[in-house]
Amino acid sequence: MLWLGALLGLGSLLVGCKDGPVPEMRTLNPWIRKEWAEDEQFGPTFYQKVADLKSLRGSAGSLAPAEQERISQELAATLREESSSAMRIELVRALGEFPTETARSAIAATLADELPQVRQVACTALGRHLSTAGIENLGQVIAGDADLDVRITAARELGRSKDPAAAQALRVALDDRDAGLQGVAMASLRDITGRREYANSAQAWREFLDGGNPQPPPPPTIAESLQQVWNWY
Repeated sequence: MLWLGALLGLGSLLVGCKDGPVPEMRTLNPWIRKEWAEDEQFGPTFYQKVADLKSLRGSAGSLAPAEQERISQELAATLREESSSAMRIELVRALGEFPTETARSAIAATLADELPQVRQVACTALGRHLSTAGIENLGQVIAGDADLDVRITAARELGRSKDPAAAQALRVALDDRDAGLQGVAMASLRDITGRREYANSAQAWREFLDGGNPQPPPPPTIAESLQQVWNWY
C-alpha cells in the first residue's frame, strides 16, 4: 500500500482515474496489465488504488477512533475531488467501513451524485453504520430519488436498524406505485419491528405506522399462493 501509506494522506488518489468508464474490465487484457506495470513507475493505477482501498476497508474496524477520523477526513477530501465515477464508488465503499460522522457526511453528499450507481452504493455504505442521521438520509432517498433501484436499496438498508424512526422512514414507500419497492419496504418493516403478522399487507402496515392496531390480514388463498409462485417465473 505504498501510495496510500506515503502520507496516509492519499495524495495520489487526488489524481483522477484515467482508465475509462469501466476500468475494471481492462484487467482482462494482458497488454493493459503490462501497460499498468509500466505506468506504476509514475503513479498508482486504478487497479492498484482499488486493491489498496480494499485493504483499508478490511483494517478499518481495528483502527483507533482518532485514526478512523483522520482517514475519514482524507478519504472525504479525496472523494470531493474525484472525477471518475468508478473511483467514487470505491471511495464510498471505503468510507462505509468507518463509523465516523465525517464518513457519514461524505457518503450522504454523494446521494446527490449524477450517477444512480454511485447513489446506490452510497445507500449501502450508509447502512453499514446506520445512525439517526443516516436513517434520515435514506428516508429522503426513498421519498425523492428519481431512480427506482436507488430507492429500493435505501429501503432495504433501513431494515438493518431497530430504530422506530427507520420504520417511519419507510412509510412513504408503502404508497409508491411500484410493487417491488413496496415489497422491500414491508420486508424491512418486518425486520425492524419484529411484527410478522402483517406480512405483505401494505394497508395493515400503513395503519400500524399511523398508530393503529390493525387486524392481521387473512392468509392467502390457494389461488393467491399459486399466483405468487407463478409470478416468480
